[in-house]
Amino acid sequence: MATEGWIDLRELAERLANRSLKGRSEATVQSDVRMLLLAAGLNLTEGDVLDVKLESPLADRRRIDIEMGRTVIEVKRNLAPQGSLKDAATQLADYVEAKSSSLGQRYVGIVTDGRDWHLFHHGEGGLVAVAEHHVDPAAPNVEALVRWLGSVLTTEEQIAPTRQAIADQLGADSPGHELERATLNALYRANRSQPEVAIKRELWAKLLTTALGTQFSADEEDLFIEHTLLVATAECVAHATPGHENTG
Repeated sequence: MATEGWIDLRELAERLANRSLKGRSEATVQSDVRMLLLAAGLNLTEGDVLDVKLESPLADRRRIDIEMGRTVIEVKRNLAPQGSLKDAATQLADYVEAKSSSLGQRYVGIVTDGRDWHLFHHGEGGLVAVAEHHVDPAAPNVEALVRWLGSVLTTEEQIAPTRQAIADQLGADSPGHELERATLNALYRANRSQPEVAIKRELWAKLLTTALGTQFSADEEDLFIEHTLLVATAECVAHATPGHENTG
């Protein structure tokens, strides 16, 4: 994946990760991030450029750098100074919350300076950090960065459900998995007192006790969430597998 569409992605990633590059500014980093998104094989064609709105104005006159689909990206020149990430996340918080509310579905935010990439979603109490990716400026791994972005943006279509593709998009180390887990965790915390949820939680614990001979208590909520996500993910993969017949 070194070159795509006449753009050397490896060179582009190296430039993005170099905070000491002469002439570097938020504008140049923003331009390079946009170029990366459109050239990295993330199912974004020239016609999709219109969907990437640079500097989308907010009601309070603050600016959002890049917006596409259900993701907004706040670009900074350098996230190394103490407090810079927190300040950037604060800029995103109201916007992500408003979009999540208006769309009625998950909307996520990314803060980046090209070297560090931080993923957030709107959770209880505001913006919550979900996952992060760091590019080594000495040896930038553009393939790993593109995989990370692909797992977050989910703009690619007709992905063959191979072992590697599943690991890249949904594996335990992928930001997509962390995002789904954070979303499911928030849903569970908000509804665990509901009778139906409590019953399913109890039945799950009994099944594990029967299978493993160990008594599971309410302290195993994280395991319950992880197992629920695993089952849901496996069902989605099965339905996407060629030759699968829906018997439900």
